[in-house]
Amino acid sequence: MNLGLDGRVAIVCGASKGMGFASAKALALDGAKVLMIARDPSALEDAALTIASVGGVVEAYSGDVSNPELAEVAVDRCNALWGPVDILINNAGGPPMGSFLEHDSNAWDASIQANLLSVVRFCKAVAPDMKANKWGRIISITSTVAKEPSPAMVLSATTRAGVSAFSKTLAIELAQFNISVNVICPGGVLTDRLVGLLKARAEREKREYQELLQESLASIPAKRFAEPEEIADVILFLASDRGGYINGVSLSVDGALTKAYS
Repeated sequence: MNLGLDGRVAIVCGASKGMGFASAKALALDGAKVLMIARDPSALEDAALTIASVGGVVEAYSGDVSNPELAEVAVDRCNALWGPVDILINNAGGPPMGSFLEHDSNAWDASIQANLLSVVRFCKAVAPDMKANKWGRIISITSTVAKEPSPAMVLSATTRAGVSAFSKTLAIELAQFNISVNVICPGGVLTDRLVGLLKARAEREKREYQELLQESLASIPAKRFAEPEEIADVILFLASDRGGYINGVSLSVDGALTKAYS
């Protein structure tokens, strides 16, 4: 799929595995130059080498999106390598399971920093150049719990919903500059994160992991989990000129899992 991203400059957060890696690879193979960010330097370097080995132009930069300074540093790095950032993919591992009364203030602070304020900081860092160039694509990967909250996922539901509200306001403000700001809300995607959540739930509920896995599959109308590449394909389209008029949406990509139609 060639969507005309040759020469575009992208930042992809959480790029060492899962949906972040798939997105970085899709963008790079469509011609974008991609700065890949993740916490684990070893896993990140392996991921970057994998994409480079098939012809992608990528650079690895290890960092934690919770760090308030990372966004500006990453943008400066892109400017030094290739020029202003055209495409931003916000992506971060989700917070732990647990109900409202189970989480202390530290857990709330950590989730807000990683899953909400990181998005605010990265958007603020890339927006000035996007406005000046009158072209930009900002896409945040969150979760369907932003639309249909679960008590056991209260940290994720709260911060992810905040990303949707923030993105809508940003889209309204920046649309006149040919900048789109959208959110992807995946359902079940076959990643390490999904496996970890199911195992944590199995432990909490004193149930077998395989039983919960099959139960989760059965709850999806499509009767299967998504592959990370299927999420990346949607992101690739939204990052292109062809997807530019889609703006300010929180799009469920979930095999019809969510019951809401908006």
